[in-house]
Amino acid sequence: MTSTFSAAEEKKIRVLAVARELIHETGDFDLPMRMLAARAQVSLRTPYEYFGSKAGLIGAILQQDIEIFKVLVADRHSSDELEHLFDRVRWGIDFYSEKQPFYRSLFRATQAYSPGHDEEPARESFRSFQVLCNRAHRAGLIRPEVDPLQLGDTLTDIWASTVRTWARDEYDIQLASRKVCFGFACVLAGVAPEPAAGRMREHITRFRAQIDTYGGVTPLGPPRRAIPPPAD
Repeated sequence: MTSTFSAAEEKKIRVLAVARELIHETGDFDLPMRMLAARAQVSLRTPYEYFGSKAGLIGAILQQDIEIFKVLVADRHSSDELEHLFDRVRWGIDFYSEKQPFYRSLFRATQAYSPGHDEEPARESFRSFQVLCNRAHRAGLIRPEVDPLQLGDTLTDIWASTVRTWARDEYDIQLASRKVCFGFACVLAGVAPEPAAGRMREHITRFRAQIDTYGGVTPLGPPRRAIPPPAD
């Protein structure tokens, strides 16, 4: 059967496949590009031509998986658009949990190769939060004066920072899910109209309790003591 891919596309696919293999084998993304090129049977400059850098290669791998994830959740539904945000977090975490060492290596690498950039792979992996916030806004579950794209960007930041912390600190990925949902509930409680805002406040209490009791630890720490007012 004749291949439907061009020679360049086949090289690109091969480089991505070999990168996945190496990450699975070593549990680390800090691999020499020379090794990657040799195993993929391409020139050393080929990975740079296609992806620009290791960060670009990470992003391409994650983008492949995002497309797979979109197909998996395409027919899934939630009780409303706000709840779909929380469900999307849980579904995403469940997807990553199937290959925790692999994804931990990838997200840990985003800190080493693309710090401080909006395009970093950990943020790009869930841009769909902007789309979901726009849907919630149109459904009247976000106050009219709130910009849904800015809201989605904020939720993406919460997602990305939590995933990066999980990759670095190596706590259980399901705890990361609860931390993200707690952050989402805190933000959404401030931008949703009643009665949806009340539901978000209930979520804050529920997710906080789940975090405090997860595995017998209290990751958020004990309640802080009130700071006394300054003396006159």
